[in-house]
Amino acid sequence: MYRRFINKRIYLFIFVMFFLITCLWYITPPFSFPSGSIITIPEGVGLYVLTEKLQEDNVIRSPFWFRLAAIVLGGERDMKAGQYYMSRPQNTFLIAWRVFHGHNDIETVKLTIPEGFTVAKISNLFDDRFPFFDHDSFKSLAPEGYLFPDTYFIPVTVTASSTIKLLNNNFVRKVSEVINNSNLSGKTPEEIIIMASLIEGEARSQIDREIVSGILWRRVELGLPLQVDASFAYVNGKTTKDLTLDDLKIDSPFNTYLYKGLPPRPISNPGLESIKAAINPTSTPYLYFLTGDDGTMHYSEDFDDHVAKKFKYISR
Repeated sequence: MYRRFINKRIYLFIFVMFFLITCLWYITPPFSFPSGSIITIPEGVGLYVLTEKLQEDNVIRSPFWFRLAAIVLGGERDMKAGQYYMSRPQNTFLIAWRVFHGHNDIETVKLTIPEGFTVAKISNLFDDRFPFFDHDSFKSLAPEGYLFPDTYFIPVTVTASSTIKLLNNNFVRKVSEVINNSNLSGKTPEEIIIMASLIEGEARSQIDREIVSGILWRRVELGLPLQVDASFAYVNGKTTKDLTLDDLKIDSPFNTYLYKGLPPRPISNPGLESIKAAINPTSTPYLYFLTGDDGTMHYSEDFDDHVAKKFKYISR
């Protein structure tokens, strides 16, 4: 009887040890763990699909143990999509913990995108620190005017498409509420952003932005060409002081001297203050404006006064 009791305890001990060893085996990283690589967890991926992908990529041995850890940590709704750097082999529970806390282990770079930067200028900010960033793709796919100027902490593994999504999502968060809660006076959100991009290129203070906004909207209503020099940055890259009479004759829909109304799309990515100015213009009797050599803006009600101020405040 005693011997049978001892044998049962031995069998139980062996079973428990076998179970523990098996569990440990399945939660330890595979021998072919992808050390030094980046694993991408797509947005909206389900827990089952994710575990199968992680097993295929040799990140985990057992989908069951990852799913168990995931359920304990909060379920698939709490998983953080993104790119995860696998610097060294890590067990299943640690991988699950990282995914549910968004610990990417990827270096980020603080990058400030100034108001009024074009898609091309934004692209130039992404230098050798971002080896996966495709400049051609970014410049061909990014929506001009809808990338919000701000300070970002950007992963060095960022791609053109993920950058576009990051900047555009920020635009939606920051701008949609302003536009949705404002009286646009019959103007479309697209027209507001186009006008804001023109204002961004012409004025610096908020008072000037709102006055310029009033002038430009009034010129649109009167059927007058906007005659905005800033749009030539989109035509031939020139600024006000570089423009010639021949430049003003260039046949381009962005030539606001030659074509009336707004350009077909934004000429840059405006900041929130310029967008607010486009929505809330200041009404004045002015039809013309210019920026003097000292940076001060001057306004005129008629063309003759405008020309006189050009000679007075701008050196050639």
